Parts: sequence; structure tokens; C-alpha cells
Amino acid sequence: MAARFILPGLLLLVFACESTLKREFTIAMSGEDTSLAREHVEAALTSDPDNPEALYLMGVIHLKERSYPDAKSFFNRSLEAATTYEQDIAHQLESSYRNEFNIANTAWEQGRYEASIRHFEAASVIFPDRWEPYPLIGESYKNIGQYRQARQAFQRCVSVPRMQRFCGTNLAVSYFRDGEFREALRTAEQYLAHYAEDRNLLKLASYSNLETGDIAAAESFFTRYIEAGSTYEALRQFAIDLNNKGEIYAAERFFTLCLRTSPYDKKVLTALSSIYLETGNYDLMVQANERLLSVEPDNIAHKEKLLLAYELAGDTESYLKIQSELEAAP
Repeated sequence: MAARFILPGLLLLVFACESTLKREFTIAMSGEDTSLAREHVEAALTSDPDNPEALYLMGVIHLKERSYPDAKSFFNRSLEAATTYEQDIAHQLESSYRNEFNIANTAWEQGRYEASIRHFEAASVIFPDRWEPYPLIGESYKNIGQYRQARQAFQRCVSVPRMQRFCGTNLAVSYFRDGEFREALRTAEQYLAHYAEDRNLLKLASYSNLETGDIAAAESFFTRYIEAGSTYEALRQFAIDLNNKGEIYAAERFFTLCLRTSPYDKKVLTALSSIYLETGNYDLMVQANERLLSVEPDNIAHKEKLLLAYELAGDTESYLKIQSELEAAP
């Protein structure tokens, strides 16, 4: 039976050890009455502006209100007055940081990037020197198309050895997506000096050169990208992009590489057919269109292109054969 009276006794002991201010503050905060808690603390500060306990408690109020700069200001004043609450302050700041970070991380995982930015940036206000929020702040800004803000975040984490590759690459990406191609190239080359076979950086350097008109450099970087493990889709797209920019000779080289992997890719063969027509390589134009027709034997458009190719190549016999097939078509 005696054990039932231990807890109330302990509570009485705790309250006896607390100051009147701390007791009033605790009661007010337990009832979620921040205004009343503030009144008690402000009254104490009015009578003693350097009261370390009152300064600490005012910092706690600001933490609860997520006014982190004000909270840190009051905590610093408390520590200047006395070190009594040093451990309590450290605990309060750490708890608030982890709370903001965890809320932000959940929002980021759910694709709620504006919310994630608010909470990650709040965490970074509490501890500006901790790098963990900055990669995800940058990713969040990048995902909503705000590349200048993304760059600012990535620049905060490139000095962290374990994050240098990730943040450096994304820094270059944010320049590229914002149309700052020369800065994108400069940044990509800076980190390629450390990560020479990074596929993302090689591809980015290639496209940055493509956008600035240095086709030879673009080809060189993309060749390195292929050697580092380019996907077929990326190879084909680069050839298409070269072709769209009118760089037909460079495009031809990369389309030809595509054929080594996929000899009957219709997009590639169609593009090569047009390139060969423009460059006067009519025999190769014939080969491209013959492959196209072998893929789709009944395609009238392929037959018409092949008819033109035979005519330009001077293959009269094949020309007449395709012509008769077209005339007989319904």
C-alpha cells in the first residue's frame, strides 16, 4: 500500500525544487497556453532582464512557435548570463531540429516539395552548419523548377566529402536546366576532374557543349559517356538531338553506332535515310530503306522512299520492281 504514495511524493519534491517561474511556466505550457506562459516569463524579465531562467524559458516559447532565430537569441542571452541551462538548450535545439527534419523528409517522400522546403530550411536555421538538409532542399527546389534556389542549396553541401559527387552533379544540372550552359559545363568539368567516369557528369558536359555550339567537344564527352556505360536510349537521343541541330554528319556517326545494337530501329533508319539523301550517299540510302521495308513490308511510305533511293542510286531494275508494286497496290 505504501508504494501508492511514492509518485505523489516525488511530484511534490519536484515542484518544491522548481522555481515559482518554472512551475507557473510548466503548468501553462502543459495546458497549451503559450500566452499565459509568455506573461509569466515577460514579468520575470521585466524585473530582471538578465535572468538566465527567464531567458531560457522565453527561448522555449519561441521554439514552440517555430521562431527559431528568436529562440536562439534568447538561448544565447541565457548562456551569456549563466551556463545553468546549457544542456537543456542543447536538448531543446536538437529535438526541434530532428522534428523539422523528420517532417520535411516525410513531405519529400510524398512529393510535397514546397512543404519539405519549409521544414528543411527551418531545420537549417536551427543548425546552419549541418549539411543533411541541403541536398534535399536542392532536390526539392529542382523538382519544382526553381533552379537558382536549388544551386544555393547544393553549394552548401559540395564541401562535404561524402556529398561532393551528388551535390556537385546536381549543381551542374541546376545550371543546365536554368539555361546557363557555360556554367553547367564549367561545373561539370570541375567535378569530372575528381570523378572522371561519372556518367551523369559526362552526359551533362556533352549536352552543355552541344548547347554552346562546340560539337567536337560534345562528341568527345559523349564518346566517353558511351564508354562509361551509356544506355541505348541515351545514344539514340543524342543522335536525334545532333540531327535536330543540323549536325547531320555527327548525327550519322551516332546513328550508325545505334545500328550495331538495334539494326532495325525504325527511327534510326528513317533518320539515316534522310541524312543519306541530303549528303548524296544514295547506296546507303537504299540500304536504310530496304531495312525499313523488311520491317514493314506493306508500308507504302517505305516503298516510296525506296523507289526514290533506287532512282537516285541508278538501280533501274529494282526501281521498276518497286514501281510495279506501288502501281498494283490498292
